[in-house]
Amino acid sequence: MNGSFSGELKVVPVSPLNAPGLMTSRGWDALRGAGSVALSCAHPAWEAHVREAGIECVRLESAGAHELARSVGAWLEDSDGCPGGYLAWLCDSEHPHLPSPIETIGALEEASGGPIDADYVFASPVAPGAAVVESVRIMHELRSPGGDPWSAAQTHGSLSRYLLEETHEVLAELEREPIHTSELVDEFGDLLFQLVFHARIGMEEAEPWTLDSVARSLNAKMYRRNPHVFGPEREDLSVEEITARWDRIKSQEKPRRSLGEGIPLALPALQRAFKIAARAEAEGRTEELRELLSEVAPHDSDGARLMTIAIAAARRDDDPESALRTLVSRLEAELLRD
Repeated sequence: MNGSFSGELKVVPVSPLNAPGLMTSRGWDALRGAGSVALSCAHPAWEAHVREAGIECVRLESAGAHELARSVGAWLEDSDGCPGGYLAWLCDSEHPHLPSPIETIGALEEASGGPIDADYVFASPVAPGAAVVESVRIMHELRSPGGDPWSAAQTHGSLSRYLLEETHEVLAELEREPIHTSELVDEFGDLLFQLVFHARIGMEEAEPWTLDSVARSLNAKMYRRNPHVFGPEREDLSVEEITARWDRIKSQEKPRRSLGEGIPLALPALQRAFKIAARAEAEGRTEELRELLSEVAPHDSDGARLMTIAIAAARRDDDPESALRTLVSRLEAELLRD
């Protein structure tokens, strides 16, 4: 930028965490009232949304920090004095590889030797869940042509081992005492990546599905199974009543022929035993399970003792698998000190 900019500039930062085109009316009004509009948002869909709204815009080069500063400076010089009262620059509020709008304006002021009259119109508040939208976009770019070859080569089958590994790493963080928040968040992020990855592959199948499909299925299930919250009238129920209603609704949705039906065989044996015992407890069949246990296994066998522990734990709703895993972790930590 060779000379100073004497006009007024409205900077309209939008969050790349939100979907392109999602902006408040204040932001759109700022663009419509400008004499010239420049756009440097990394997502290409922003330009289409702006033009669809009847607003002509100049696409600025934003491949890197220096290119962005030069593009903004050149546009300001070319548009200085144009009719309309002010210029408007639509840009990303936060980008992993570009300076913030404030940093860019500061660099331009230093280069021009004079102040730039910049008014910031924040019109893109980040809604809860917006970061997940960005995760979906990142995964889409990794998987698409011209993206990451490794990501493009993966299948549901090739990713299954990572899903199992990430789940166990999350469990390890949850059972650490005290819990380290940053590490836990990082491990949950790795687990979320697996879900986003599988959903992106799902888009390519004969019957396509997306992360939205997963969320809609979850949402519908929560509405159905929590009528005390989402029904016509809220009900003040105890935890026991809520659990009983949940189990009743679930059994109506997915009738079972046996207590063990639908429990994955890959689960650790103690955890499978607990789930069977928990189902028996919910259905009032605990005594039936105890009688069957006495028929098929000697009462003093290790298996029978473990099953008895699982039945007692189910009555307390206390997962013995987690309890044992936590205890073993403590023992290992103590042994390392010796």
